[in-house]
Amino acid sequence: MKNNFFVSVLLGTLMLSFVSFIIEFPFGISWNTSYIFWMFLSNFMIVLLIGFLVRNNAQSGWKLALNLFLITFIIGHFNILIEAYIFNVTDRYQTFILIVKGLLLVIISSPLLVYLFGKWKDVYVKLFFKPKSILQWTWRIVAGNLLYLFFYLMAGFVLVNIYPQLMDFYADKIPPFALMINTQFFRAILFMFVALIIIRNTNLSLFKRALLVGGVFSIFGGIAPLIMPGDEFMPGYVRFGHAFEVGISNFLYGIILVYLIGQKIINQDKSADIKNSKLSNQK
Repeated sequence: MKNNFFVSVLLGTLMLSFVSFIIEFPFGISWNTSYIFWMFLSNFMIVLLIGFLVRNNAQSGWKLALNLFLITFIIGHFNILIEAYIFNVTDRYQTFILIVKGLLLVIISSPLLVYLFGKWKDVYVKLFFKPKSILQWTWRIVAGNLLYLFFYLMAGFVLVNIYPQLMDFYADKIPPFALMINTQFFRAILFMFVALIIIRNTNLSLFKRALLVGGVFSIFGGIAPLIMPGDEFMPGYVRFGHAFEVGISNFLYGIILVYLIGQKIINQDKSADIKNSKLSNQK
């Protein structure tokens, strides 16, 4: 199945919204007009980005669905909820429930989105990259951690100074400094892991992969989830403040990270088995 790209985006948005409704229905979410509008906008942004990710991916079928699962769950759910938990926005039980709901959503939607964008039985492309030594990888990973911490602290500092009302919400929620910093190092590792999945599986120039990673970090990891109304954990002014802050800082971090840990594609080769199979079918 290979629809027109924007038809696939529309179908994917409807599918993701329907699956979200099924998962949220037992919890009694208020599906008013405002909620439906923002949910569709959020899902549209997610699916549009997934479409570019899937259509330009060297993988296909279940391997691509697994990659999509890891990207969307880690950046769009798990990494956000870690932060919410240490800042006492959600307690342990609430965090667990939100993780389970996110897990169900991406497990169901990942293979369906791969199918909708026509990559379920597409030709597998093997990409080759210029290798890096262990020392080259080590200093890049350390630098990637420090770079994320810099963007995290800088974005928080700027936001609080521009929007001091946020401290009314966080007055009794800020965790110990050591816990906050150590958590960011862990989250940075997850960001880099996802960046590598995208870098090594998308058949695009390094610049376009940088934009794609920046978009995933920004939209999946901030804008899309934070524009949703009816959040019982954060008032609107806090959510939109963070959407602005995280949207910019994550985007910039993603772009720089790709140039830091990315590898240029030196050549590419279609899998001989799949190519021979297709030729046999045409005879």
